[in-house]
Amino acid sequence: MKQKEIEKKLSKIYKEISRWPMINKRLNYSITTEEIERREAILCLKQILYKIEDAKKEKDKNKEFFNLALYYLTKASIL
Repeated sequence: MKQKEIEKKLSKIYKEISRWPMINKRLNYSITTEEIERREAILCLKQILYKIEDAKKEKDKNKEFFNLALYYLTKASIL
């Protein structure tokens, strides 16, 4: 995954996170368990993307591939 791809994915995540207060208000702050789990997965994706960036900076391919695999597994669980 290239740096530009990571930045695009992070910007999508931040846009999603910025919509949460509006969604909360629309749902009258009664958030379902599924929505909570989805948001947890999104926050995990954000953290994993930062770990991929760090691994790239450290030039540690093992760490990068491990976190890349985690990213795709976590992303698949959201869908």
